[in-house]
Amino acid sequence: MGSKLNIFISYRRADSEDFAGRLYDHLSQEYASAFLDTEDGIGAGERFLKVIVKEIEKADVFLMLIGKESEKEFKKRENEDDYVLKEILHAHKSNCTIIPLLLNGVTEIEYLPDDLDFIRELSYYEFSHKKFSLNLEGLKDEINKHRPKQKEPNGVNRAFIQEVITEVLNQKLIVLFYQDSTNISIHLKAIEAEVQSRFLDEFYMVSIPPYVDEEEEYFACVAKDCGLDGEVKKVSEWAKAMHKKLMSSSKPLLLFVNDLEEGNKTFNRQFATILRKLKDRFSHFHAIFIGRKALATLVYGEGVLSPLNNVKEIFFPEQEMKLGERKIVQELNSLGRYKKQICKLLKKEKIARFATWYHNETINTLFWKNLLVKEGSHLVWRGELTKEIAREVLECDGDVV
Repeated sequence: MGSKLNIFISYRRADSEDFAGRLYDHLSQEYASAFLDTEDGIGAGERFLKVIVKEIEKADVFLMLIGKESEKEFKKRENEDDYVLKEILHAHKSNCTIIPLLLNGVTEIEYLPDDLDFIRELSYYEFSHKKFSLNLEGLKDEINKHRPKQKEPNGVNRAFIQEVITEVLNQKLIVLFYQDSTNISIHLKAIEAEVQSRFLDEFYMVSIPPYVDEEEEYFACVAKDCGLDGEVKKVSEWAKAMHKKLMSSSKPLLLFVNDLEEGNKTFNRQFATILRKLKDRFSHFHAIFIGRKALATLVYGEGVLSPLNNVKEIFFPEQEMKLGERKIVQELNSLGRYKKQICKLLKKEKIARFATWYHNETINTLFWKNLLVKEGSHLVWRGELTKEIAREVLECDGDVV
């Protein structure tokens, strides 16, 4: 067996049982394991119990066989248990690479249950009985592009990861927010691994260069991260190069954009504006922005004129995090110009109703610095210690109104 990949074959007996068996015979000789549920194996009443769940969670690649009767079966089983649907949803949840196989003349999927809308964003592979040997080699090439999925690290919120993937496939451009000093490393790695497995060679990590005030240096760095050839010296050249790249191929492409916080504000805005236009122009273009206040400025800072206005926003999961006394003092020492407003806010239990962006600059700054946190539908101070330190550092007295 030349590959360490584990394969799960999902099919409907109504239209692809014989094909599934033939495919299994070949793949089981090539890969670490291949699983096919047969009538002689797991009984119908047990289909989605322990064995099925275990095999799906073990699988790296999930082959979703779509024959001529599949759409009819999805419709027929809308109001009853559909174990094939459950298999596909569990594969999606379990971080499997899903490859839809269109069989014997099926060229597109016209109907899918709403829960499977994400399937439409995937690359299909057409397979014919008449060209079995040729198509089999092509399928193996496609399977072999993928890596074994990594073991889920402790602490990962799988529902959050799934939400990110679903939204970036559907909305195409999303922003992921987190406050200062929040540890997002575990979830960041999980998202990176997930999107990289889906976009493969068209996945690009883009790091915004910090403290750069030259247009040429900023967009040359961005162009290199985007996999663009040739010299780029201006924002217009980078925009044209990206447009040309997307015109040359219909493969789904994703930019994974990080490190906006210390990037030049003008260039950040130009960069974000172009990505929004590319998203509107090309259906196979996707982007994920990750950041804090600088990113929020691109989404909300100019109201409806903001370059990322109306994009889908998601917050990283809230995790227990303790800001040490030294860090709190350091943050408050940088906020002297807000002293009067902060002293007033120290008298309030609930600061304001929660929102991602506040046009009250004091509240906005305190929120992104993580000195204010979300509690229910409101913002509150991060504990009594934070309030005590603020009164001392900013020398708030009891007479402040």
